[in-house]
Amino acid sequence: MRAIEPNEPPHVLAVVGTRPEVIKMAPVVRAIRERGRMRVTLVSTGQHRELLTRAFDDVGIQPDIALTLMTTNQTPSEFVSRCITALDEVMVQAKASVVLVQGDTSSAIAGAMAATWRSIPVGHVEAGLRSFNFQEPFPEEFHRRVVGVASQWHFTPTPESRDNLLREGVPMHRIFVTGNTIVDAVRQMDLSHPYENPALAALGEGRVALVTAHRRENHGAAMRDVARAVRRLIDAVPDLQVVFPLHPNPNVRGMFIETLGTTPRVLLTEPLAYRDLLKLMHRSTLILSDSGGLQEEAPSMGRPILILRERTERPEVVQVGAGILVGTDPDLIVKEALSILCDPVVYQRMVSGPNPFGDGRAGQHISEILESALIEEHDSSPVEMVI
Repeated sequence: MRAIEPNEPPHVLAVVGTRPEVIKMAPVVRAIRERGRMRVTLVSTGQHRELLTRAFDDVGIQPDIALTLMTTNQTPSEFVSRCITALDEVMVQAKASVVLVQGDTSSAIAGAMAATWRSIPVGHVEAGLRSFNFQEPFPEEFHRRVVGVASQWHFTPTPESRDNLLREGVPMHRIFVTGNTIVDAVRQMDLSHPYENPALAALGEGRVALVTAHRRENHGAAMRDVARAVRRLIDAVPDLQVVFPLHPNPNVRGMFIETLGTTPRVLLTEPLAYRDLLKLMHRSTLILSDSGGLQEEAPSMGRPILILRERTERPEVVQVGAGILVGTDPDLIVKEALSILCDPVVYQRMVSGPNPFGDGRAGQHISEILESALIEEHDSSPVEMVI
């Protein structure tokens, strides 16, 4: 760790590159700035080039350093290579005391590796998630395991993610159960504004199902099965409207436009602003998604979710009864969706459980832990913090 000069506040370098990272890191950056005991520099790698500008606007912060590293048809290895080189230079110039990365993206693994090679300690926000299968999700499971090896501070969202790390041999005094910053982000977002997307404002009075699908392991036949399930639900529930924000990946969006573009009561949209997405979730009766973030946002918004995966690194959602793993089998998707939509007892049971992701103060908890370690020098104390 770089020695901190007398009277010099520790310098936290927070690295983000995708829309979910921006949303989930924003509460940490905001908390550090509000508390005023450390400096923080927010670095954007530009990994989600099309979505980042909007994401920063949505959360009300802007990057201090914007790297435009993503190029057309760039492979993950090419991006990570360029990202490590660029972040290495930023870290040296910034004289960072600690590097914060979030989640399991290419930007996160690049940030952790660059910091490690510069002997700068790493803090991992949303640590300890495990699917125990490198292919589901790919490559995120590999990324988060590598980041875990590099990290000095593991900020886990739940006790279960803490236990994953303990089984891997991470010392307890390096692990802090802080809750998930997505709860902070949801609570900090003002949903009183009108929809930005006029098509959402024009939705009728019937029930709404929000559907998203983009996971790499679901490309191809699995996504066609999701489309079949959507058509069957529309036929079975006359008052149901489906809103389907399309992922920017041309292969994903092209297939759904082809299979669902003319289906009545199915609205295909461009990616939504985060405020619009949360407002739509609040308006929805049911969510179907293979997104990791939506698995966290759904219980935070009190909405049931069908998880379009065979396994999840967020089993807490299933354990508290807020979500059901259905994969992409159309029969199972339709069966469980109809159960939720047609049986008020099932619906109420799914929306009345506790939120497993914390109290909405994860950003503040993380800031306090870093202050204790970097300023008050309590890092060596074997204390576990559970929120």
